[in-house]
Order: sequence, then C-alpha cells, then structure tokens
Amino acid sequence: METERFTSLRAQMPIAGRWSYFDHAAVAPLPAPTVTAMSRCIHDASENGLVNWSLWRRRVEHVRTLAARLLNARSDEIAVIHNTTEGINLVAEGFPWNVGDNVIVPVDEFPSNLYPWMNLKSRGVELRLINSPQGRIDPAAIAAACDARTRIVSVSWIDYASGWRNDIAAIADVAHQHGALLFLDAIQGLGAFPLDVERDGVDFAAADGHKWIMGPEGAGVFYVRRQHLEQLRPLGVGWNSVIQAGDF
Repeated sequence: METERFTSLRAQMPIAGRWSYFDHAAVAPLPAPTVTAMSRCIHDASENGLVNWSLWRRRVEHVRTLAARLLNARSDEIAVIHNTTEGINLVAEGFPWNVGDNVIVPVDEFPSNLYPWMNLKSRGVELRLINSPQGRIDPAAIAAACDARTRIVSVSWIDYASGWRNDIAAIADVAHQHGALLFLDAIQGLGAFPLDVERDGVDFAAADGHKWIMGPEGAGVFYVRRQHLEQLRPLGVGWNSVIQAGDF
C-alpha cells in the first residue's frame, strides 16, 4: 500500500522523468496539480476575460481557509502575500515602534529576516543579534538579550543553511515571558512538518509557497494572531483593504 502511494505521488511530479531533484528547500518543481490549477486560471482569463472573476475570488478565500487549517489558525488571521519578505515587512514597518525599542534576531538569519529589521535603525529601533551556531537558537541566548524594551523576537523555524529545526514553542515562551512577540519565518518547514501557531504561541508568521508547499513563486501566506491585528498599521492600502471590497 505504501509503495502504491509513493508511486502515485511520484507520478504527479513530471520532473521525476528527467531529473533526480533534491533541492525542494530552495525552489520546488511544480507538481501536476499545481500546473493544472494555474493553467485553468490562465486559460479562463484568455477565453472568458472577467466573466468568472467572482469564481476566482472565492477560490482565493478557499486558499485562505486551507492556509488557516495548515497553521491551525482562523481564516481571518490569514493573508495571501507575494513572499516571506513581504510578510516580514508588514510587521517590521507596521508595528507601533517607539524610539529605544529593540528587536532580537539570530545573527545567521537569511537576509529576508535580517534587512527589514536593520532598516528600522532610522526610526530609533535597535537590532540585537544573538549567536546561533549552525542555525541552532538557544532560548537562553534570547532571554539574555531581552529587556523591558524588547518588542519582537524574529527567528526561522528551520535554518536555511544547516536544516536545523528549532523549538518554536520554547522560543515563544521566552519571548512572551519578557513581554515580546514572536515572528516566525516558516518558509523552510511549512508543508514538510506540522505547524500549530496556536499551540506554539506564534504571534506572526510568513512563508512563501515555492518550497515544501510546492506552489509557484509569488504566492505566500501571512499569519497574524487576531489579538494583534489592530496593532499593525496597514501598509499599501487599496480597494481590497476594506470589509465590503467591491461595494464602490
């Protein structure tokens, strides 16, 4: 039975007919169901224009629901974004910082989880870097770096270089003990390992879909715990930014 399941799954990966592909942790090849879904949208736009616009809008809401289920979150805590960097910047630029606040980040983070926080220097926010040998984050190191002005601890679930998987619940616990919130860069693990943002105490999370979720680049997921929604200043407000979008 297990062999049949493996064969069935492998048959949905066209790339397997040509390559032995081992780098899903960078950019995954698109499986047949993903290609089919994208092709349907493109062909519909070509053949029908905007006739089925409401159908595709409902599909977006369906994706939001599926993403919420994947993270054990509520659908109103989920946004569809372009990539992980966008999700990080929604928090970095939208958080109500005060001069003298600080954010804690491991020194060996992927640049997407480093530069947005560095960019807050002009707003008087200090970036505190902690050592993370081979991506291993010690909660005690976070505790030692925290003080009364620590607002956010931002870490990767799985280190992009070593593949080390960090104990998110333990890190969240330390952050919360010091009055800080936890931002999780989840891109290296989402789709490969279960993630429960409610159980593990994650306050914000972001992940692109082009790794283990096996979606296209440019389609990602952003999570914000409901109690923090009013804290973030909305960025890039447009016609879809209101509850009754479309009621012009």
